Amino acid sequence: MSQIFITKANGEREFFSEEKIKHTAMRAGASEELASKVAREVGDRIYEGISTRSILRLIRESLDVHEPVVAHRYGLKEAILKLGPTGFDFEQYLVHIFSAYGYKAELPPILEGMCVTHEVDLLIEKENRRGMVEAKLHHDPVYVGIKDTMAIWTRYLDLVDGSRLGKTPHLDEVWIVTNGKFSTDSLKFGHCKNMILLGWNHPKERPISKWIEDEHLYPVTIMSSLSADEQKRMISANIFLVSQLVTYKPKQLGDLLGIEESRIVNLMKIAEGLLK
Repeated sequence: MSQIFITKANGEREFFSEEKIKHTAMRAGASEELASKVAREVGDRIYEGISTRSILRLIRESLDVHEPVVAHRYGLKEAILKLGPTGFDFEQYLVHIFSAYGYKAELPPILEGMCVTHEVDLLIEKENRRGMVEAKLHHDPVYVGIKDTMAIWTRYLDLVDGSRLGKTPHLDEVWIVTNGKFSTDSLKFGHCKNMILLGWNHPKERPISKWIEDEHLYPVTIMSSLSADEQKRMISANIFLVSQLVTYKPKQLGDLLGIEESRIVNLMKIAEGLLK
């Protein structure tokens, strides 16, 4: 196969790699044999200049044919985007993620700094350390830029000063959590100031995607068979995680959501498959 250029989300071009497709499928839970098959199938369908978004769709289609459960897991990034567009549902989803890792997490009221008041997305606490978390749900552009990072740092400092005056709870650290990436300058500034930056692929050893995968903290929006109305009903009932679905009896969940029990049984089977 001759080398073909693909177009990344930021407009840059790079050579298509079947090996990358294989690794992507394996991260979603595909066996090496299946991942190799998916990579070949996608390789047969690409064309010069194809976007990475289109390639992701091809991977999903191939997985859906061969292993629907893996296809659901592969759709994690898209599923998180469905927690928009205001970002409030993303913040509530993060409460569930942090709670699963032993943090006390909450959506706080407006906090008072030394100079002005601030809306903080989350407050978290673990092992006697309390942090403020800024949640950045990105569609486009996908980067948290230096201006946002510096602004969050400034707000944190004002809240720290406010806590010294007894206006707000004491804070030990500041986090930025995003489904996207950080610009180079954001990473430099954040690391210089000892901010905790958690992105889709950062830090390399334990990004937010790994937090989710390791504990199977999949949002209910990962279930592609859910209708928009069903998703809305679940979110309204504070059911954000696939793992929450299997804690109910079918009739109990059906009554709570106003969905027929036969449909609930099918959804719970999908949920159980995702959690294996």
